[in-house]
Amino acid sequence: MERSILIADDEKLIRDGIKARLEYLELIPEALYEAENAEQAMEILGEHPVDIVITDIRMAEMDGLSFIQQVKPLYPNIQFIILSGYAEFEYAEQAIQLGVKAYLLKPISNDSLKKAVEEVVAKLDELESLKRTVSEGNRSIEEKKRLLFDKSVNDLLRTDSPLWQRENAKLVYQKFPVQNRWIMVTLINIDVESYEQGSFGYRDIELVKFSIRNVFTELPSQCEKIIVSNLANMNQLFAFISHSNESQLRVEAEKLFTSLSNHMGRKLKISLTFGISSALPEISAEGNKEAQEALLQRIIHGKSNLYFYDDIRILSADQFPSSELHMLFQYIERRDAGNIEFLINDIFSDESIRRYNASYIRIIWARIINILLNVANPVFTNDPKNMEKLILNFDIFDTFQSMDDLRSYLYMLVLDCIQVNADIDVNARNKIKMGIKYIRDHYNRDIAINELAEKFAISPNYFSTIFKKETGQTTVNFIKELRIKKACEYLVSSDKSISDISNEVGYEDSQYFFRVFKKATGLTPLEYRRTYRKQ
Repeated sequence: MERSILIADDEKLIRDGIKARLEYLELIPEALYEAENAEQAMEILGEHPVDIVITDIRMAEMDGLSFIQQVKPLYPNIQFIILSGYAEFEYAEQAIQLGVKAYLLKPISNDSLKKAVEEVVAKLDELESLKRTVSEGNRSIEEKKRLLFDKSVNDLLRTDSPLWQRENAKLVYQKFPVQNRWIMVTLINIDVESYEQGSFGYRDIELVKFSIRNVFTELPSQCEKIIVSNLANMNQLFAFISHSNESQLRVEAEKLFTSLSNHMGRKLKISLTFGISSALPEISAEGNKEAQEALLQRIIHGKSNLYFYDDIRILSADQFPSSELHMLFQYIERRDAGNIEFLINDIFSDESIRRYNASYIRIIWARIINILLNVANPVFTNDPKNMEKLILNFDIFDTFQSMDDLRSYLYMLVLDCIQVNADIDVNARNKIKMGIKYIRDHYNRDIAINELAEKFAISPNYFSTIFKKETGQTTVNFIKELRIKKACEYLVSSDKSISDISNEVGYEDSQYFFRVFKKATGLTPLEYRRTYRKQ
């Protein structure tokens, strides 16, 4: 039987008898737990998923009905069977009011126990089936609505007829009002490198797009915004933003899409490239064509960037510093301060500014910020105030009195982003020792190998190799052992609950902690506490 059962009775003889009967009746559960009182039963429920509780109506300290009253709000899906030697109606009446599915008088017959267990199992199956039906129905309805909306938007982008002739325009503009507002059409391309270097494959494209949709929707912005799939290209999405002020729309686009790119890159290792139209009065085929043309610039100038249709003239110029930007990226990765300063001065030379005007500054500045978002030291980016500097904010230009001020500010920003702690020795083994100390101090937090490697300026693969050579373990096993060791100390020396200990050592999911602990020690946390507190 693929169900778990908890037997709560203060008489061991009764508990053993019920277990024997379940076995005889071929009702052997997937997991079977015992408790001699309500407090112990509550502990077990906190540690294990339980489907059915068989409880005596009379137990020490707390009776079965009071126990059920406590459990119901916490675990509403658990089904109860009550055992009692008392036939008074008041108990049966209370049990019915609490939703108890069976009320069995001792001594229990095999037939009554079999019938009771089969009835609660059937009830559990019914509830789960109902939940699945409701959930699937809701998902199906929402999915159909979303697909209809996506199709309406895509139709608008591929139709040149006047707006008033388009039947789908009404549906779109009910959700995305544009009256007296300017609109930018953005084509978001999920770069191939995301699949080759990250944790996702082509089969995960819908999951990736779902994540992009969610992040985009939740990002703060002063614009109205929507996002839909590009039905002509499964690797792309369309995003639309609108604002009453045309010049402010560009500023918001830069902030919003830089934030989206940064979030997806850092959290999911997904690389995005954006093609963004000029500001237009409506969603139209013209906006789609401009976004497509802007996105084509990635072939020349590289992926993982923002490309505005309005910037194509500058991007297409013969002397646009594409190679210099590529070299700057390499120098920033190497932490080569001297060459970084030289290239910044060269790229932002007075001659270049005179040739291309202020739009050139805006484009190049955005490219360098994008580089920094990919290589910045986590010590820097973990501070929200520092991240504000990196999310495109061109208001800073108003504070510069000269190009020297601009170049100096950008150079110092780059150095701040790539800083490394002064106390870290250049020797790889010393860096690993520092890494071990960091893990011991922060074992109860989420620690990724990429984070450690970046923190101590070593490539992830090299860090893993040296770490295993020095410790004989992978970082994952090293962290797990630290957590289990600390959990053992808490179990023996404190009265903290299993759930609190789980959180204390870095496991938010207590059920997962339970499985990891039992696999590591051979005992459940509760068994470990009982065993070693006696010694």
